[in-house]
Amino acid sequence: MEEKLISKKELLQITDISYGQLYRWKRKKIIPEEWFIKKSVSTGQETFFPEEKILERIREILRLKDTVSLDELSAMFSNEIKKCEISRKYIVENIIPEYILEMFENKYSKKERYNSDEVLFIVIFKNMLESGSFNFEEIISLIEKIKENFSVIKDNEILIIKRKLGVLFYYLTEREEEIIKDDEAKVLLKLNFFEIKKYISRII
Repeated sequence: MEEKLISKKELLQITDISYGQLYRWKRKKIIPEEWFIKKSVSTGQETFFPEEKILERIREILRLKDTVSLDELSAMFSNEIKKCEISRKYIVENIIPEYILEMFENKYSKKERYNSDEVLFIVIFKNMLESGSFNFEEIISLIEKIKENFSVIKDNEILIIKRKLGVLFYYLTEREEEIIKDDEAKVLLKLNFFEIKKYISRII
């Protein structure tokens, strides 16, 4: 099932915002450029948006816009993680339990400070481990694949991980809906990179 879209005209009517506001938020990266979807219609080209995501984002913007600046909103909604180093102590106290970090460190070595990309991989490791759907080797194998391809993974992509007849497989998609419905394939986990990055950017 495809993600439901809403036209720009409908969006402006429903939310009672102006064309200028919408594109100002786009320029400030408060609304991701990927959400502006061009489609051919009978009258030419029209812009559409993923309905649920854009309506939720605009509600949040309107709720906050009188208390924070556009730049602060941009930082809040940006899924760019600031480049920095985080102490091991902070990670254990604020992000993941120490026993999970120790499991990660048993594979990748222990550090007193981790960079922001490493924190992202640690969070993915935690999410996979806590799901209870993977063995340790599968988790490490998948993290290695994410590391190898991290530079080309788009911010709005979701990694859907499945198992069929005992075999683990996964794919990237821009939508959470199934690309091909297969009753024999069980969805084990969906890793939403936008949400993971947003979570990390708020705590570091």
